[in-house]
Amino acid sequence: MYQWKRIVINGIPLLFVCLLIEVLVGQLLLLKEEALLSQLPLFLIAIPVINGVGGNMGSILGAHLASGLHVGSVKISLKDQIMHETVITSILMGIITYAFLSIGIYLIGLFNGLTMNVTLFSFVTTFLSIGILLIGLVSVVSVVTAFISFKKGIDPDDVVAPVVTTIGDSFGILILFLFIGV
Repeated sequence: MYQWKRIVINGIPLLFVCLLIEVLVGQLLLLKEEALLSQLPLFLIAIPVINGVGGNMGSILGAHLASGLHVGSVKISLKDQIMHETVITSILMGIITYAFLSIGIYLIGLFNGLTMNVTLFSFVTTFLSIGILLIGLVSVVSVVTAFISFKKGIDPDDVVAPVVTTIGDSFGILILFLFIGV
């Protein structure tokens, strides 16, 4: 039975925590914005893509796991074959998406006359490395969040998406700053 009141009661505290984390990371991005704009504007353009793909892949993975847990095809076990296949598929989709988008972003920047302080190879390598790290992180968070929430009797569909998108947004920016610092 669909109980919207329970969803709201369970979701409000989680969404509030996610909101606080997003605001803090947004402030960090604001502090670094001028340095990014002046030194590496191409990466500033890439931030929404990095965060969007990471959050989307993690949310898709979480939705697949939640559905599998509900119908019984996925077991709460790190040895579950369907869970492994779903995670691997999600990671491969993320890597392929990041690879194509990195080339596309670079070409858009090039054709629009954006000052390029980085070569295509360096940009794609950095973008793909950030994406692989982020996809790996959100995959782990997605699996853990789905399993824990399901085990505690909370619908993973109500928990995984907000947690994964918050982690994806936060760590996407932090990993980007780490790579730019290196």
